[in-house]
Amino acid sequence: MEFEDCNQLLDPGYLPFESGYKDLAGGKKLVAALTRMPGCRAKMVHWWFGWLGGIEQYKLWHPRDHVASAWLNRVDGNYIGASHVVSEYLAGPTGPVYDLTIDFHHPHEIFDAARYDASGAVAVCARIGDQDAPVHVGRMCHFVRDTDYGCEMRSRFWLGILADKKTREPVPEHIAVEGRKRQLNDDFTRRLHQHATEEMGYLAEILPVLYRRHTGDNAF
Repeated sequence: MEFEDCNQLLDPGYLPFESGYKDLAGGKKLVAALTRMPGCRAKMVHWWFGWLGGIEQYKLWHPRDHVASAWLNRVDGNYIGASHVVSEYLAGPTGPVYDLTIDFHHPHEIFDAARYDASGAVAVCARIGDQDAPVHVGRMCHFVRDTDYGCEMRSRFWLGILADKKTREPVPEHIAVEGRKRQLNDDFTRRLHQHATEEMGYLAEILPVLYRRHTGDNAF
């Protein structure tokens, strides 16, 4: 599934590719992870990104991989329009620490607005880039829908979508292709898939208790 096809996540059922990593056109790559979250609800995931703060809370999400956490422009817990500035390993300290900025935006920016609003799902969407780089290098979406047992998260990372951080204009394709050749490889995508699978597994375990403790909302 190319980034332009993301509305397919709004369809009922599942897509042929729900977990793993694969090549896309022009040297881009897709990482997907499917996390089933018993006892959780989509509203809890939305709350989590508004509540999540510094490193003590960030380490709850992944005790080994998460190294540093700070927020920019988050007002009253609204993560949409805010930036999460993080440092983290992907799949453990055998690899480098990645210093990333995750710039969150409204789901309507990538999904058909009417279909998204009617779906009842929660999509956490962002642009991703290195902290010191002038360009974003990918797009991210955690698409969460309620189930009879709780909820499930279908994560997608579209890597190699290069765009200027300030203007959001795409990098010319011939330049983007060369950048993908230098930066993207199967070891990185394997690590990202492992990290995403692990951290969302941790979240599934801790989220119901945290949510109820801090909100007082016991409704399922």
